Amino acid sequence: MFRMKISVCMATYNGGRFVREQLESILSQLPMAVAGEKCAEVIIADDGSSDDTLDIIRDLGDLRVNVLPQGNHLGPVYNFERALQAASGDVIFLADQDDVWLPKKVDKMLEALGFDGATFAANAPLLAVHDSKVINGEGKVIGESMWTARPYKPGVFANWLRNTFTGCCLAFRRELLEMALPFPKNLPMHDQWLGVLAERKNGVVAVPEKLISYRVHKSNATNLFAGDNKKVASSCQRIRWRFNLLKAILQRRS
Repeated sequence: MFRMKISVCMATYNGGRFVREQLESILSQLPMAVAGEKCAEVIIADDGSSDDTLDIIRDLGDLRVNVLPQGNHLGPVYNFERALQAASGDVIFLADQDDVWLPKKVDKMLEALGFDGATFAANAPLLAVHDSKVINGEGKVIGESMWTARPYKPGVFANWLRNTFTGCCLAFRRELLEMALPFPKNLPMHDQWLGVLAERKNGVVAVPEKLISYRVHKSNATNLFAGDNKKVASSCQRIRWRFNLLKAILQRRS
């Protein structure tokens, strides 16, 4: 009998303010071990935190959580790669350290990926992406839909030109992970890479429901909603990113 396993991959860096709430919202939706066999894991790649992030994670005392410490700072893209390389699940979710998963996220994303409780449907999509609410650092809702400001757009070209995938809103089957690893050098964003590879296979399904509360605050690692406190990449840098991504797409066999 096929027993499906879930991996949640999270990158942390000085996330002590929010990481407990996020992990509790995730772990509450994941199955426990069955007959001594893990059915879910949370792989946390820490990027050299100097605050209490790792202490908070350890204090949870949950055996489903596996922390990968890191001395040298890699940045979010290649720190996420470390977590993905350690994942053993059939379905992989990406999670940021500061958001909050809303109830039934796991169930709804598994359904979107064609899992019926026993197996995956024939021609099931490789990747699912969902909408989210937007909250501030204090947890107050400041936007009812991320897609109102930054909607997902289908297609390889659209997402090569401008990434519309948001990593914390992704879940995907292991088949896509095997295509994506190892990450190419000079990759602009990990979610863009995963999304474009899935688009090449016509393997993306969009879920319009809001399944997390995406937190916007001054210490966000990525810049979905640019403000005065964020540095915006130069035109030359964006051109280099697109060139590197195009080269990686053409070189990667799938």
